[in-house]
Order: sequence, then C-alpha cells, then structure tokens
Amino acid sequence: MTRSKDYFNNHSRVRSFPWSLYHDPLERSLQNFMHRRAAKGETLDLLVIGCGLMQELADLPPNIRITAIDIDHRATDALAARGDSRVIEAKAVSPSQNLREIGTFDVIYAKEVIEHILDPDDYFKQLLAVLRPGGGIWLSTPNYGEPWLPLVESTFLEVVARASGFTRKGIHPTPFSRERLTRGLQNAGFKNVQVSPVSFRLALVAEAEKK
Repeated sequence: MTRSKDYFNNHSRVRSFPWSLYHDPLERSLQNFMHRRAAKGETLDLLVIGCGLMQELADLPPNIRITAIDIDHRATDALAARGDSRVIEAKAVSPSQNLREIGTFDVIYAKEVIEHILDPDDYFKQLLAVLRPGGGIWLSTPNYGEPWLPLVESTFLEVVARASGFTRKGIHPTPFSRERLTRGLQNAGFKNVQVSPVSFRLALVAEAEKK
C-alpha cells in the first residue's frame, strides 16, 4: 500500500463534501489575504507554490501576475491550458528546487505545502529571500498542535484512504503546531507573524511580512 495513490487526482476533492469543511475556510482566508494585498491597485507579482488544480484562481484579484509551481507537471500543464492572462508562467519543479532560482515576488502563498518539506527552517529562509521588501506571505498547513486532527486522520481519513488504495501514515513528514509555525517564521526573519487555527481547528493559516 502506497502513501499516495495519485497526488494529482487528490486535488479534485477539495471542493466536495466533506473535504470542503476543511478547505473552504482556507480558501476564504486566502482570498481575503490576496484582496487586501492587492487593494492599492498596483500590479503584484505572485508566486504560488504547490498550485495543484488552483481552484481559487477565479476568486483572485485581477491586478496580479502569477508564477505557479508544482511538483507534478499535470498540475502546471492544466493551469497553463486554462488561458488566464494573469498566469505568466506555470512550471513543474523538483522537490529540492531552490526558490531563489525562480525570481522575486511581491506576494507568495503556499496552501498545504510546508508539511511536506523535510527542512522547513531552510525553506522559510528561501521564502524570505524571494519575497520583496514590504511583501506578504500566506501559508496553510494541518494543525498537529491539538488532538483533533491526529484523531480524525487515524480514524475516518485513514479508512477513506485505505478504501482508495493508499495510507495517510507518513504523508506529512513535518507536522506543525501553532507555536512551531510561528517560531519558524520568526526565526527566518519574517515580521508581523500571525498564525491562527481554522477549519474546526484542524488547520492553521499564517500571514507574515518582509520588512
């Protein structure tokens, strides 16, 4: 039994019940963040890390230029095929890709990505390096700082996974609590770090800035 039967196809579930109970609050938080960052009207360069199917694309503000990356070329190919003029580049990268090679950006977001990163401290430093001064970052990740997510994962979610031919065990090698995520961002040099639980406290969302 494998950890993930098909990474790409799993993205199609996020807006269907009951998965939407987890993902809808994340998307609302992300939309709020993006529209606040874009409120001044100037065009912003946005880096989307782990774009997946990018269901949120239609809800993002118009004054952005999007560079989207993902480890699966099917995700970036599907995004490029949508023909959205805001997407200036969509490319597949390796998990070890150094973000500094991609460019610099006014805004960055990574939805459900950092729990898969084996060295998050270095990754946070890379994120800071490619964020322009005054820029903002938004992250989401499962909340392992409270008992509810491990309980749901070891029961309901594991049953669903096994019925689909894979297991969730070890799927998130770097679990985050609210304290660990806050400390990691602050230690990397981010300012105005705010981390909050959402989605029935099953997930965390973080916002931070580069001064």
